[in-house]
Amino acid sequence: MADPTPPRVTPEYLKLLAEDLDRRIERLEQLADASRLRRALYPAPEPPPARRPRRLSRQHPGGQPHPWRTARSRRRS
Repeated sequence: MADPTPPRVTPEYLKLLAEDLDRRIERLEQLADASRLRRALYPAPEPPPARRPRRLSRQHPGGQPHPWRTARSRRRS
């Protein structure tokens, strides 16, 4: 297979590249402006305050005992 011929850089081609680059830069500037405006109009909500960890007891590994099981009577034989 033969090597492809390199594209010729003509003044018209350079002009097309420059116009495309200008369009892309303009679009990026529009997007950046829109992003700044959105950030100014709708600030990010503050996260809720951090919760303090609950103390875990050795008797009840999950924290609090189950309310229905606490009233169970113990039978000793």
